[in-house]
Amino acid sequence: MTAVEVRPAAEAAEETPPTPPEGRGSAVLRMTGVSVSLLGVLLLGFVGYLALLSPLQHDRDQVTLYADFRYALAQGTAPVGADIDPGTAVAVLTVPRLGLREVVVEGTSSAELAHGPGHRRDTPLPGQPGVSVLLGRAGTYGGPFGGIGRLHSGDVITVATGQGLASYVVNGLGPQIMTPPAGSSTLVLVTADNRVAPTGEVLVTASLTSQPVPGNSAKRPVIGASEVGLTSDTAAVVPLMLWAEALLLAVALTTWSYLRWSRWPTYVTSTPVLLAILWNIFECVARLLPNTL
Repeated sequence: MTAVEVRPAAEAAEETPPTPPEGRGSAVLRMTGVSVSLLGVLLLGFVGYLALLSPLQHDRDQVTLYADFRYALAQGTAPVGADIDPGTAVAVLTVPRLGLREVVVEGTSSAELAHGPGHRRDTPLPGQPGVSVLLGRAGTYGGPFGGIGRLHSGDVITVATGQGLASYVVNGLGPQIMTPPAGSSTLVLVTADNRVAPTGEVLVTASLTSQPVPGNSAKRPVIGASEVGLTSDTAAVVPLMLWAEALLLAVALTTWSYLRWSRWPTYVTSTPVLLAILWNIFECVARLLPNTL
């Protein structure tokens, strides 16, 4: 019979190499990987918001604005003065060649142009004497002005306001705006020259062919830097920070609930809240992009 050597447990333990503790470098790498993955998911979500959800939001806003403007026209209360609240519907723009019909709102910051084309507040309304400027997005939020570069001389543009229907004929495509003769009216459509990375603007000018309507003698407001073309709305920084803090708090509460509560009730409760916060974050980030993008 073969003898079996029995060694003390302490001696056997000494021969077994201990498992090395996880280094600080490995933990940092893992946390970095998780952070990069989360950032990638957020970026993909933002791209999906701009490409898929922002057009739906634009269409919904247009339906609401059109109903409000029709009611204002019927009541004779459509705004025609120089002091109009930003975001208020002021006109309906129609471009037959492009199959375009859009409600125009007052103001041209990123927030206003998310609803549709905007009227620059320091210019007269369409149909009134002078140069009336309308800005619109080229790619995001439905990209209503994305095709204005395809317009040709002689194309017709109509704009319905509280003062009636103004008819224009396109007479130029380029960076220069000619000052119209006294008492006449020119319409200028402005958008970004690229739907992804714009470096300049596309301008279309059109001359009024219908009878001009009286303008308002009141002094027009001075616009801010965020209301000219290819500018961002820096006022979105503060709400963006607040929504980011709300997201961190919501994620922390969701994690705590997941550890302390049942899994599915946590998912059902937290998912709508997280999606709503992300939607608001994406809206704020979109306002930091060029307003005519």
